[in-house]
Amino acid sequence: MKDSSSDPSTLLHDFTAQQHANVFLRAFSFPTTHLPRNPEDELELADRVVLMDNIGFIFLLKEREQKVATKPGDLEKWVVNNVVKKGAKEVQNTRDLLDDYMGLSLVNHFGHRVSVTPAEGDDLISVIIYRVPARSRPFRAARFKKSRNGGFVHILRDSEYFEICEHFVTPAELLDYFAFRRDLLINWDPAAAAVSEDALIGQYLLEDYSSGPDQKFERAAVSRGGPTACEFSFVLDSLAGRLAAQDDDFADTESYEILTELGLLGRYELKALKHELRLGLEAVRANRFELPLRIASGRTACGFLIVPVTREFRHRAIDALESLARASKHELDLPRQVGIGMWNSYDLLRGKRVPKNEFVDIEWIFLEGDNPPNPELDERLASRYPFRMASEQKLPPIFV
Repeated sequence: MKDSSSDPSTLLHDFTAQQHANVFLRAFSFPTTHLPRNPEDELELADRVVLMDNIGFIFLLKEREQKVATKPGDLEKWVVNNVVKKGAKEVQNTRDLLDDYMGLSLVNHFGHRVSVTPAEGDDLISVIIYRVPARSRPFRAARFKKSRNGGFVHILRDSEYFEICEHFVTPAELLDYFAFRRDLLINWDPAAAAVSEDALIGQYLLEDYSSGPDQKFERAAVSRGGPTACEFSFVLDSLAGRLAAQDDDFADTESYEILTELGLLGRYELKALKHELRLGLEAVRANRFELPLRIASGRTACGFLIVPVTREFRHRAIDALESLARASKHELDLPRQVGIGMWNSYDLLRGKRVPKNEFVDIEWIFLEGDNPPNPELDERLASRYPFRMASEQKLPPIFV
């Protein structure tokens, strides 16, 4: 994440680029300068806040000026004074300001005005990210700051933060990891201070919540998720493109509702959805008929339906997606339903259809509301059941 020029990019530049690359952060991240406040209030604040359906993050950026040489101990003093002490105060100022709001209307990085509600308690994560010159002498810095009132602030080198973002994409995933990191650092300090961030990530991925921190866990952090993660990124990019194409200043409610439901999925729910999306995309690219795929989250009370469509039925795809989404929502009695239709794009060349196997169109639909009795729909489901036989699985907890 650098400019084409020879000069190194700033931490703010790289952080902003990472947020723009993540559709959730691009939609629900806001500069603190956009927060309404008393003009006479001169307290320093953090740089960015992320606010999405009672999940929130406060980000503060600290960058050491590039210097040719520094005296021994200068960097350590800078981290202690500017990053930990001063940074924790700026984060607390931001938390106090957010506590004053019942709700906010802010403009996001898509240029849309959205309504958000600040998170409370443990659902509001505070993170300080700092950068020192690349050739600095190695030194050990604080990994967190815990105040007397119970507030906890994560402290990360910039490279550590960007590594975390490589593994965890949704706000719910980030929330779970930072909760794990907080507990590990508090319960095993100073042992946790002696291992890399990769080792903490690896221990979380291995779901080892009882062992002490160990550098051996670092190997588990090497994987980026494989093809399934790539397929999920492809589907997310289609939703980001839909959001970016909106010209109105006010956000399209349906697209942001869909994005919020995706962002609230926990680790195991997200894993199941990624698997179903991969199966759907494989069927479309092979032009193979498959029954709709679906998952439902009892925790968030939302269902996700994936409808792969063969070329033969492409002209009926939109209608099929809507009717199947309504039928699934009704059958499972869910208050919310996300429908994802996918089909292969093709060109007409000399009267012949030439498939573009690498190009798949994605269509989204969002349904919300009660499910009143519908005998006609029940009869159709009984006579021509369009779904796979569903099974209920209790997902393991993130923490034990």
